[in-house]
Amino acid sequence: MSDKLKMPTLRFKEFSGDWEEKELKETSKINPKTKELPNKFIYIDLESVEKGLLVKSNEIMKDEAPSRAQRVLSVNDILFQTVRPYQKNNYFFKLDGDYVASTGYAQISANESSEFLYQKLHTDDFVNKVLLRCTGTSYPAINSTDLSKIKIYIPQKQEQEKIASFLSSIDKKIEQLSKKDELLHSYKKGAMQKIFSQEIRFSPKGTSSQAQGEKDGSDYPDWEEKSLSDVSEIVGGGTPDTTKDEYWNGDIQWFTPTEIKSDNVSTSKRTISLLGLKKSSAKILPKGTILLTTRATIGEVSIALKECTTNQGFQSLVVNDSNNSIFIFNWIKRNKYKFISRANGSTFPEISKKEIEKIKIKLPCLKEQTKIANFLFSIDTKISQNRKALEETKKFKKALLQQMFV
Repeated sequence: MSDKLKMPTLRFKEFSGDWEEKELKETSKINPKTKELPNKFIYIDLESVEKGLLVKSNEIMKDEAPSRAQRVLSVNDILFQTVRPYQKNNYFFKLDGDYVASTGYAQISANESSEFLYQKLHTDDFVNKVLLRCTGTSYPAINSTDLSKIKIYIPQKQEQEKIASFLSSIDKKIEQLSKKDELLHSYKKGAMQKIFSQEIRFSPKGTSSQAQGEKDGSDYPDWEEKSLSDVSEIVGGGTPDTTKDEYWNGDIQWFTPTEIKSDNVSTSKRTISLLGLKKSSAKILPKGTILLTTRATIGEVSIALKECTTNQGFQSLVVNDSNNSIFIFNWIKRNKYKFISRANGSTFPEISKKEIEKIKIKLPCLKEQTKIANFLFSIDTKISQNRKALEETKKFKKALLQQMFV
């Protein structure tokens, strides 16, 4: 992008010419004079908006309103989060009814295309300019006067509207994929509840994804209660001496609890050497092991996609051949509370290997476990595919914001 040309690197072909530089206050009214609050209204505070969506709001009476309820909203107003603006947790208001926002937002009523300006406020260039004018460290914030003086470049209104329309269509795609992600997770949660309570059973005659609603029509035997020690070997971890360089940077994966953020893991941030393995309590865990965090954050699980080791913040489950590790994995996710309830310690709660071994689990036969595991895995695959599409669309939008604005 050239400072001389004052035009973006990516542009619709029918437009040309330089963009005009203006202060934000020349394009909009910033915090217009407060209208009288309605007798009853929906209040929007900093916790109400998430990723550009209104996720939570409260209807309150005027005489119950907090002192921060001052921004009486009109259609096409932009709410710009002035506290921790790097979160980009802004909102474009297009709702009917009486709404009032917190003073934690700047209310921006645009003279130009509101949707264009809303997109511009999310660019890294604009946010960085805001951050340079913020005061405070833990909660950096900008006042409306400093915000109003920030300079931006804008094209003619017709180009503004075309850019806004194009980017809004991508936002709708992101919103659709986000909603689908929520629905898939909700569906899996409901399915797991019914499966593990045996409200639905799988039939030997059905395919791996066909759950049968008639419980007494199942030909599989009744589920049996066992201890986790009956279905798996529970293995702790260890940490080689960090002062010995020869114990580290080898070929053996070595996980810490902070790395357990997805259903599967394969590559750790740090690795240990064979000598480090021999000189510590860390143990090689086979592919398919369920890595279970047991310190501080208890009950997070992930399946190892290849051989690995862990530090002492784990008690990992090596499931025996009579059971399905994916079934056990999903059962643990569903019953995390059983592990948390057995933890000891106030400052750093931890659950011991001995306590884990005592936990009871109701199990179907291996064939039914496998059908359940395959069914849940098929949902996980859809979740993963949708999430990949969501992340790719977000990256695409981010790249466009960098290239379509000056």
